[in-house]
Amino acid sequence: MLFEAKEVTPETLLSEVQQLANKKYRFVTMSQTVVDENTLRLYYHFDENLTMTDLRHNAELCVWEPEDAKGMVHLRMDVNKDAPIPSITPVYFCAVLIENETQDQFGVRFAGLPLDYQGGMYLEGEVTHAPYFTMTTVRRAPGAKAGAADAAPKGEQA
Repeated sequence: MLFEAKEVTPETLLSEVQQLANKKYRFVTMSQTVVDENTLRLYYHFDENLTMTDLRHNAELCVWEPEDAKGMVHLRMDVNKDAPIPSITPVYFCAVLIENETQDQFGVRFAGLPLDYQGGMYLEGEVTHAPYFTMTTVRRAPGAKAGAADAAPKGEQA
């Protein structure tokens, strides 16, 4: 799915989120992308008038132009994984779940999180690092067979 996302910073995030709340947008969820070993990209997804529906059955909603966003708004923010990220829970309390999950899975911290499981909402206490992992996609010509260079390192599964 393609979408336009407005870029925000940790300093502008809460004011942008508050503006959406004032316009009666619904916070849907947040998604994450690892940019590099130090940077995490967060996407905050909002909709208006319950327009975000099951896109598998509404193909016309899957791709749109920014000026015709079908009532959906997305914010994008790149953050340093070692710096606290502002929590949007003062505006949308329901974000407490996805922010805690992001802490569990990516090892980041949200500042001002009212229910902070500190990386232990889903993970047991003995887990010492975030379980996020990266995968590499190898493209081969049709009919090409995997070679030794494509094999996963010993002890890892592809």
